[in-house]
Amino acid sequence: MTLRSARRAALAAAALVLAPGACRRDDAAAVRQPGGDSVASRPAVSTTWRTNPAAGVDLAAAGDSVVVATGPHTILWPAAAQELAPPYTVRATFEKRHGRLHEGYGILFGGSGLEGPEAGQVYSYFLVRGDGSFLVKRRQGAETPVVRDWTQQAALNRDREETGRPNELEVRVGATEVVFLVNGTEVARVPAGELSVRGLAGVRTPHEVSLVVRGFRAGPDAPR
Repeated sequence: MTLRSARRAALAAAALVLAPGACRRDDAAAVRQPGGDSVASRPAVSTTWRTNPAAGVDLAAAGDSVVVATGPHTILWPAAAQELAPPYTVRATFEKRHGRLHEGYGILFGGSGLEGPEAGQVYSYFLVRGDGSFLVKRRQGAETPVVRDWTQQAALNRDREETGRPNELEVRVGATEVVFLVNGTEVARVPAGELSVRGLAGVRTPHEVSLVVRGFRAGPDAPR
């Protein structure tokens, strides 16, 4: 089995977790595969997403859920996303369906230049991984300084039998401080000056992973 076919198989299996009742045919909101060709056989998506890179990434979506199957590590964000300035909140629930234990995934925020090469990208990111730890970093072009290194946290649901369990991540971005929460538990506070806080919000995934993202919200009040 090729890597591409393996990703497609993982995507198809993970897509089964999407609620059938949320799926409806809506060509105007059809998920598009890298390269722009419409995937008519997959569920329609109420929120379309942009990805970088475009190649080597498969998406399937319905309602407020999206399944991402990657080759390379990937950033993605809602196509209709607006630049956010503090105060705002970003929230989503993540569940890994396939991937290595020590590969991190989670929320990005304060993003700019996301559609271009990494040398021009700026964003902050809050990741978790299957061993029950979290990380806060910042991308500033080619540089990715660590803000809070990998730290074990009891509030995180660890992987079980090589499959992830759901974890709700939340980032509360204030003018002077950014608060990070996992499953409703605060895990870190960071001065806003150590991070990029103004810009787009989205998701960052590792390479060779199948990941379900549910209930992504970003905005001044980020309603549930």
